[in-house]
Amino acid sequence: MNKRKLSIIIVAVLVLILVSPIGITFSRYVIRSVKNYILEANNFFFNSDKLVEGGTSYGINNWGGVGNIDIQFQLNNHKNNILTSDTDISYTLSTNCDSSVTCNLSANSGVIYKTEMTDNLTLTIVPLRAFDDNESFTATVTATSSAPYVKTLSATFTVTVGKRGITYEITDKTSSPYFMFTITNALDTYKVVTAFGDYNVGDPLTSNQYLALTPAEKANCTSVTVTLSFDPSVVILDTTSEILNGSTYTTSSYNGVNYINSITFGVDALYSEEIRFYKRNSSNNYTYPIVNNTSVVTFTAS
Repeated sequence: MNKRKLSIIIVAVLVLILVSPIGITFSRYVIRSVKNYILEANNFFFNSDKLVEGGTSYGINNWGGVGNIDIQFQLNNHKNNILTSDTDISYTLSTNCDSSVTCNLSANSGVIYKTEMTDNLTLTIVPLRAFDDNESFTATVTATSSAPYVKTLSATFTVTVGKRGITYEITDKTSSPYFMFTITNALDTYKVVTAFGDYNVGDPLTSNQYLALTPAEKANCTSVTVTLSFDPSVVILDTTSEILNGSTYTTSSYNGVNYINSITFGVDALYSEEIRFYKRNSSNNYTYPIVNNTSVVTFTAS
């Protein structure tokens, strides 16, 4: 049976389904599936690592409320490492963002050449005001192919402030034996955690005031206190990390061995801290956010 006859049969079946009481949602799914089958039968593939046909949603809960947010995504012309489109694919990009931010794309249109396979793109979100803890906004990216066929992909990103001034992320990849947990403190202030001299617990200090203290006095202050909690049956903290110096931690037993399952430490102002975690299963990818909506390491800051 040739492709033309098969397409006619599929369309006929589709009509029968649409006039039955199955429901609009299922009908849309069938329409999309049939359309994709026809397109793929003609060796047309327009896909993305984050955007999907019909739309999808991602939660970003680790934003510190200050600074721009860059979201990397790809558009490609392949179904797998063997099947690729026979022709170049022209496309356009658009965004729809809340009024509290502006959205800029690294390109508003492009062509995925059949020999290139992938276009790497960036959505940059610029806040127009200060955001407080737990505030959020949404940004949607839409990509539409215009030639040789029309197909639309989209994704909506909901960005929420976790702790103002503090961001964190996990950088990982499949097959890696470990991942890096990165904390960035954009605050330029400190606070007293243990009273000393004329200072009481909770008193704020500027960076200049902090730098003027003696080493012993600095030990009584921190810019932010972070606690990381995790399951040692899934991930293991690199115990050679310098964050163990001056930190407090708890342990739990796994297979008769005690492992750290929670650690609390201070992070200096205007500073980034990288912490290595080893994975029990290297085939997992714990990248956060975007790839995973929740972090395998629970983060709290005060």
